Amino acid sequence: MALSKPAPPRAAGKQKKADVRFKLTKAQKAYVEQLVTLDNRIAVCREYIALWMNFFRFFAEDMTRKEITAAEEKQFFQVMTALTRKHFTFVELMAETFDRGNDIIAVLSTAVSLTHIQNMPENTRGKLELDWHNLFLDMNRTLGRLLRRLPGNMTLSEALASVNAKPVAPDPGAARAEGKGAKPAAAAGA
Repeated sequence: MALSKPAPPRAAGKQKKADVRFKLTKAQKAYVEQLVTLDNRIAVCREYIALWMNFFRFFAEDMTRKEITAAEEKQFFQVMTALTRKHFTFVELMAETFDRGNDIIAVLSTAVSLTHIQNMPENTRGKLELDWHNLFLDMNRTLGRLLRRLPGNMTLSEALASVNAKPVAPDPGAARAEGKGAKPAAAAGA
């Protein structure tokens, strides 16, 4: 007869957290439904790939003797900011087709500024470029997987032309106005 270990006692005052869900307003539900459509996911992926390519253009050339201006640093920072702001949406909407969100953060964390990249040892900069390129390939692979889900038997150019080029933009005013009365609902009661 085997004896089982008793469960460790629960710390005093420590309770199991309740699973809380929020009730969405009609405007919020409509936005989420638009956000997760295949067309929007493709548009978000294309937009992120374009930003990723723009990011690389800043350090694609030989930077060893290049004079980096304040304007170039500012532009680089703006692209980095756009990539980081859109990172969560990109990773969440590409969920089952792209699992390298942490690798994107690692590349962005390495490329602090153009001056920092310029001062990197050659092997570190080479690794940064290789990591960027591998992520770029995976992003394009993800786009291809999404395009294959479109109905019909379209060529790649037809599929790209058939989807909206701009991702869905939220209407925060409508969502906030309706959302003021929204209350969280406990998972057990919802």
